[in-house]
Amino acid sequence: MHQHKLLLFIGLMLLYSNATFSQSLGEDETHIRTWNRFADQTLALHNKLIDELPVKRETDSGGYAHLPDFYREESYYHSGKLISRVQWEKETGDLHVIEVFIRDDQGRVVRDYTAAYLPEYHNAPTQTLVSFHAYNNGLHAFRSFDASGDLNVERCTGTHEGEPVELLVDLGSVFGSVEEDSELQQTPVYRRCFAGLPEKPGKYLEPQ
Repeated sequence: MHQHKLLLFIGLMLLYSNATFSQSLGEDETHIRTWNRFADQTLALHNKLIDELPVKRETDSGGYAHLPDFYREESYYHSGKLISRVQWEKETGDLHVIEVFIRDDQGRVVRDYTAAYLPEYHNAPTQTLVSFHAYNNGLHAFRSFDASGDLNVERCTGTHEGEPVELLVDLGSVFGSVEEDSELQQTPVYRRCFAGLPEKPGKYLEPQ
């Protein structure tokens, strides 16, 4: 599993335990409309790709501790590379999680989209991400925005000048320090990691 996908599912379960989240989300119609549209557009992009490309489909199922057989999962591969993964709630048929990966000519992910709903809660996605990826001299970095255009997570792994790199800037974390993040962003390794990545999602806020 990609590291940022691990963050996604950890975030899903944390949100599921927060009863106040559903109430606040239900009161924000703009948020609901924007994030549901992002999920619908991500699903439309998935359908477009599997219609245009020769794909191999693999199916699986899974769930959570209290819902062990909650979803049906479909993964789609083109030329051996994962291009999308969709989870559907088994009981209702509703979309649960969708991921779509856009790759370059070398097969590397350059952009990906994710939308995820809480189990048994379908008012709006609880997490949306458009992530941009860069590969700079042994480093792999990505920068993720939510469907409202807000920067969410930055991560970089690999090696720089022979030293291992493991950077994580989680702007949604209550444990984060603005001062520490600001200092990190001034370092040579940070600049090398994220060179070439957009600072705003721009037109890609609409999945394409």
